[in-house]
Amino acid sequence: EIGSGLVGSEMCIRDRAKKEKAIGVQLYSVRDDLKTDFDGTMKALVDIGYKRMEAAGYRDGKFYGKSPAEMKKYLADLGARMVGSHTGSGLLAEGDTKGWDFWKKNAADTAEVGCKWIVQAGYPSKDIKSLSDVKRLADQFNKCGEIAKANGLRFAFHNHVDEFHELEGKIPFDVMIENTDKGLVTFQIDTAQLVYGGFKCHDYVNRYPGRFANWHLKDANADGKGSTEMGAGIVDFKSLFAVAEKAGLEDYFIEQERYNMTPLQAMKHDYDFLMNASYVKW
Repeated sequence: EIGSGLVGSEMCIRDRAKKEKAIGVQLYSVRDDLKTDFDGTMKALVDIGYKRMEAAGYRDGKFYGKSPAEMKKYLADLGARMVGSHTGSGLLAEGDTKGWDFWKKNAADTAEVGCKWIVQAGYPSKDIKSLSDVKRLADQFNKCGEIAKANGLRFAFHNHVDEFHELEGKIPFDVMIENTDKGLVTFQIDTAQLVYGGFKCHDYVNRYPGRFANWHLKDANADGKGSTEMGAGIVDFKSLFAVAEKAGLEDYFIEQERYNMTPLQAMKHDYDFLMNASYVKW
């Protein structure tokens, strides 16, 4: 009986540890389902286990057609919350007050919905012609970080592929990291996009420790064509999680854009993959 009690205790500890894994989801993963059945899709995600959401966009002061207060209550009623939101702008011209008005309003609304993160969703490739432009973008991110901080938020930049293409002998992604204030700007690793850019995620963490507090966990197809279910592609998640502390990891979100099953089935698969991965500790 004593032995059985110990086994039961160990099982409870293990089950509790699993329940405490803070697995988030980027809602772009179920973008089409949200369009056809928003309520049913959100409930399905919560039923899978996702309690931490990241919005795929912000428009006209609303998140998925709901005001910040409405969305906050809607999620709370489901037992979930919005942790982050993707948004962004191009490279702002000198004296572009309208662009900064957007960021200020955006940050205020993102804070009101209850988020911790406000994320520039991508690299404005069409605006970048030189390294000087990249440095201007880094300066812009620093200012975005100041606006975010003033609203109780953290600012992050989400990578894609173009920022890993050499420009004047430099990697723009490196230039952005090296020219931003680590107290104001973090970098949200998109694991699949970084691999498609020709690099390994854990190598970047080792190169720039403390700069990657937020991750998008996305597996990459070996054929180079988009994402796939976690564990079916070429991203080395184990090596990345091995340097989680060095990265300064605080939050991570699953994102998948292409599927070998329905989007919600893929979200269940990916959630279970992380829940059962012994190297994921939280």
